[in-house]
Amino acid sequence: MSAIRVIVISSVRPEPTGAGQIVLHRHLVDQPGIEWENYGSEPTRLTASSAIRRAVSRLAQTRLHRFAEDFWIWYDGRWLDSSLPKTVPADKQTVVLTVAQGDASGSARRFAQKHRLPLVTIFHDWSPDMSLSHSAWRKFLEKRFRELYRQSQLALCVSEEMRNQLGPHPNAQVLYPIPAKASPPLAPQTRHDDFRVLYFGNLYDYGPMVAEALNELKGHSKTRLEVRGGNPRWPLGFQKEMQQAGLWHDFAPRAELDEWLGSANAFLVPMVFEPAMRRRMETSFPSKMVEMAQFGKPLVIWGPEYCSAVQWARHGNRALCVTDPNPAVLRQALEKLSASTDEQQRLAAAARQAAQTDFNPGKIQEQFMQALRSVLPQHGN
Repeated sequence: MSAIRVIVISSVRPEPTGAGQIVLHRHLVDQPGIEWENYGSEPTRLTASSAIRRAVSRLAQTRLHRFAEDFWIWYDGRWLDSSLPKTVPADKQTVVLTVAQGDASGSARRFAQKHRLPLVTIFHDWSPDMSLSHSAWRKFLEKRFRELYRQSQLALCVSEEMRNQLGPHPNAQVLYPIPAKASPPLAPQTRHDDFRVLYFGNLYDYGPMVAEALNELKGHSKTRLEVRGGNPRWPLGFQKEMQQAGLWHDFAPRAELDEWLGSANAFLVPMVFEPAMRRRMETSFPSKMVEMAQFGKPLVIWGPEYCSAVQWARHGNRALCVTDPNPAVLRQALEKLSASTDEQQRLAAAARQAAQTDFNPGKIQEQFMQALRSVLPQHGN
């Protein structure tokens, strides 16, 4: 079977960095059956489009930044159009891949239409709700977001609720974030007297609620919460306190991270309770939970009932769900879990089962490949 040529035109690029980037990286880089090329980086040649790009980017650094965001929505990624290939080889099985975030998706849509190529779009976040533009332009952005969904020959939605809210589509699939390939079992860890609950990832959006949990548990004699991540949205004094107490760690190389994760008794998966974040919590899916499940330890989801993680867990009672925003309730739930070996074993088994099924990287990649093949010409689409 010939390789699939994937032309990536996306503001989210395949890189081993942030959550969205690393998902693309894992799907594309060094994967058998895929040849890929990437467009979407900042322009290096001086052209009229690149001059506009640089000028408005400077404006975005001022107090007029919302007007710059409005402009990007109107411009719809046209700065990128002239940097794209002029022709597409007819002998290649080719798709255009984009992520529904940032303005490069507009360029991807136009390129796919011009060259009559299947457009594949990944919907990881409800990105219009993340825009810093004026409200009228955010409404326009949401309309375009939904149009991108309808115009895509294949829509890969990160959660069931993302697909539900985007509406009917002839080829929309739920594709969970792909984790790193499972590592060999870690060596037995040194036993700890305390019950260790670990979290790693985004400490900006989730920083305030994680800080509440740390404050609630920092003096606890038997339950210890540790977190890892960069640039937490905390006061400097609190950052220093948590660092000195060994409760907050910065990013680490993968081997060191895996060793740290292997020391967990359970993992914390926070999802924001703020009403303004409701749609994001409903439609996004925590990629870090997919990673945590690979370690076969209990998953503790702290978030509202409507969030995607809790909804996933409710099917089969696959995680401990704490749906009260009060950190004292979280502490009580962790204390109860630490005292029940049977419940720890049951939840650990549920995490291992998830790692072998829903969150299995091999199965997720095979679904991705089959989905790409479904829009190629030989399948009659």
